[in-house]
Amino acid sequence: MMEWLALIIFFLSGLVIVYHHIGYPVILKLMTQGLENTLPAYYHRAWHVTPLDHMLPSICLIMPAHNEADTIQSKIRNLATLDYPDYKLEVILVCDGCTDNTASLAKETLAEPECHHLNLTVVEKTENRGKVAVLNEAISLTRCSVIALSDVSALLSIDCLLIVAAQLSNDNNGVVCGSYQFFQSLSAGEQAYWQYQRSIKTRESALGATLGVHGAFYAFRHDLFDLIPADTINDDFTLPVQIIMKGYRCLYDPRIIAIELEQACNEMDFQRRKRIAAGNVQQAIRHSGLLNPKFGKIAFNFFSGKFLRPFMPLFLMMVLLSTAALANQFLFFKTLLLIQLGVYGVTGWYIFRRSQPTQKILRVLFYLVSGHIAMAIGLIKYLTGQSKGQWQRVNNRSL
Repeated sequence: MMEWLALIIFFLSGLVIVYHHIGYPVILKLMTQGLENTLPAYYHRAWHVTPLDHMLPSICLIMPAHNEADTIQSKIRNLATLDYPDYKLEVILVCDGCTDNTASLAKETLAEPECHHLNLTVVEKTENRGKVAVLNEAISLTRCSVIALSDVSALLSIDCLLIVAAQLSNDNNGVVCGSYQFFQSLSAGEQAYWQYQRSIKTRESALGATLGVHGAFYAFRHDLFDLIPADTINDDFTLPVQIIMKGYRCLYDPRIIAIELEQACNEMDFQRRKRIAAGNVQQAIRHSGLLNPKFGKIAFNFFSGKFLRPFMPLFLMMVLLSTAALANQFLFFKTLLLIQLGVYGVTGWYIFRRSQPTQKILRVLFYLVSGHIAMAIGLIKYLTGQSKGQWQRVNNRSL
């Protein structure tokens, strides 16, 4: 009887794991065959003032910042090159309890001749209140019709705002996001992961049901904004979902590119993934209403891609325990148990040493497995109330 129970647990848990990682992308690919991810043409102004400028929406680009001295100057110079009418663009930099010279560097850069035209306001907050508090206040105060949010550490493609304007000219579209790429990628595993994520988002967008964006850059209609709950961890999921649940579409446009300048070491990356993991648990529980069949393709995407993700460590643990229970009776399960223990052991060893394997295939495997370990820690931290909404920066250290 116990053997049968262990077998059932093994096969059901294994089925969920395979479905989440492989089955869902394959089904998405089949569902989107023949569907064109039509991208609207946008107005090419080539930095020239034209009579058509008045048709573009006013955009407020908000950048929450906490100790961003390393990248703030590059960011401001990048914003100064964006192709959008000066009088239609407002930029707000909110320094949230910075303990470095982010604000002074921003003001110094604004004095440069190439940045004079940029309508940028530097807001300095003495207390670190957290990103959600910053966003709620800044978004509520501006009167622009479109809000764009961007990380200080991400450079934007010069036509990104024109593409946003074109996408949001469709009354059915509420949110638009773009491709997140790296100036210097941490590892082959990270590259493979983000290539996988971009493929998923492209196909979800073809269905008109993209879920989740990256905080490096996304934009939405101001009149659709609702205050984000103060304890929200992954604001770049919660904010778009609030708009999606009103019946508007969130679309992925690969022509919009945000390039991450900051290169994280392994320790930084692992800490970041633990925090995101806690947010994944929170969003799966808080937005479980999206599982309602009335949301159609959105419900399917949410269940397959977002809802199952934070619980993968539980299914992996059930596979491990059921394999251990069957190992004495079957050689197959004994071999499988040794493989699992070996993979977890080697991954844990590299995490402890703050290093990575040298072979590409092992780096990809390491990134995947360490992600699930981070997810398990994030799950525990969220359920025990240890996750908070304040900024938490980990010092970068070379390995």
